[in-house]
Amino acid sequence: MRYFLSAMLAITILSCNKPVHKQYEITKVELATSGCLGTCASTAISLDTSLDFKYYGDRFAHIKGYYTGKITNSLWDTLVLKLTSINYKELHDYNGPVDDQGIELIIHYRNQVKRITAESTIIPDTLKQTIKWIQNIYKLVRLHPLKDSIKFETTIQYPPIPNINMVKFPPPK
Repeated sequence: MRYFLSAMLAITILSCNKPVHKQYEITKVELATSGCLGTCASTAISLDTSLDFKYYGDRFAHIKGYYTGKITNSLWDTLVLKLTSINYKELHDYNGPVDDQGIELIIHYRNQVKRITAESTIIPDTLKQTIKWIQNIYKLVRLHPLKDSIKFETTIQYPPIPNINMVKFPPPK
């Protein structure tokens, strides 16, 4: 009986230390920025509930190339809270006549996908602050470089490649 009580006490104590990961409706977030006519960096970031972090940065980014890493539960929780606080379901596209750095934000939640495209200068301040925070997450992650590329759902980080087969020159005179 004494061993049984000791074993039950030990199991109870050990089970109390197990961290509980909250279940949120957001399952994946991707953010990408495009280049601009100056030295704006094209980047892409992907985070999901398995705490996987993926990163791409072009030649103007602080970190160039493809990287992966793991984020913490608390970082994921903070990301979800930030997106929830700006009412991510109510966001819409913020595109206008401004020719500046483009932003693409994709949020997977439940069985739905919220895709927002915007020009960086005309988005609301709350969204701008959240995007800036997501862009800087790479500083909090131990990154591992990859030799291969990563496929992101976002497309804005890759400039369109012109089809040179469509270029036609007039015949000589």
